[in-house]
Amino acid sequence: MKFTNSTLEGATLWQDNALTIARYEMTSLEKNILYMVMASIRKDDAPNTIYQVSAKELMALTGEQVRVSDLQRATKKLITRYFETMLPSGNMLQATFVASAEYITGQGIIELELSQKVRPLYVELKERFTTLQLHTALTLNSKYAKRLYELFSMHKNLPDKTFRINVQDLKERLDLIDPKTGKDRYEKWTHFKNRVLDPAEHEINGKADLSFRYVSIKKGRSVTQIEFTVEYQRSAPIVEYDGPNAAVFGRLTTHFGLRRDQATKVLGKHPLAEINKRLHKIQLRVVNHELENVGAYTAKIFEV
Repeated sequence: MKFTNSTLEGATLWQDNALTIARYEMTSLEKNILYMVMASIRKDDAPNTIYQVSAKELMALTGEQVRVSDLQRATKKLITRYFETMLPSGNMLQATFVASAEYITGQGIIELELSQKVRPLYVELKERFTTLQLHTALTLNSKYAKRLYELFSMHKNLPDKTFRINVQDLKERLDLIDPKTGKDRYEKWTHFKNRVLDPAEHEINGKADLSFRYVSIKKGRSVTQIEFTVEYQRSAPIVEYDGPNAAVFGRLTTHFGLRRDQATKVLGKHPLAEINKRLHKIQLRVVNHELENVGAYTAKIFEV
């Protein structure tokens, strides 16, 4: 099935909550490939349906360069990635996401077949499921921001938007604790906060159709729980751009951290030559490590 960029831009992704809370490791590019597959899945697809992911479409939607070698490395890893989750039945499911991946030489296309165990978690959805926006999922850069966005998207559909989770449980879902050795990648709370939670908060609150805040809960001197509060914001209407405008819109919402509504205002207020001139100056400051918050600075420069 063929989708245009504009069709994919506004796509909603669906998955069972069992996948949302599953434990697994995956890079940002691997997640993006899987998101593209999710956008193509239809309930009446045959179990052995092959889904195509185009490097060209992926680059257009994310605004990031994706080389053939990047795709090949990502798919090589993707077919080995497995997840572990508890099903509503009480059974523990361990399965891979992808059964096979084939790169079509010279076309920049990869073909993927879902594993038999994971496919029902995308199509046989009745009550316990999560919806998320493809555009947001793709443009979040951090792999942890992507996973947390999924978690918060699950809670945005629940009556209680404030919930607590054990730090240990969250780290296990993000595969930060080695299941064999028990070694914690970010054992110190400050490391976990500074390298996972805070960067994800900045990205999600600046780009997503939801925002969140959190407080740490201590038991004695140690942080044992995190209380999250999620606020859902309806997405602004999607404006479609062609040619140079589309490329600049992609840069504004990815590399320069603007929300889609902010990028739309920029394109409406300024000629392309002026936009590119200002972005060049901002990029120089980024290269020189002069900016801590690129999105906020870009918004200030364009007064959006």
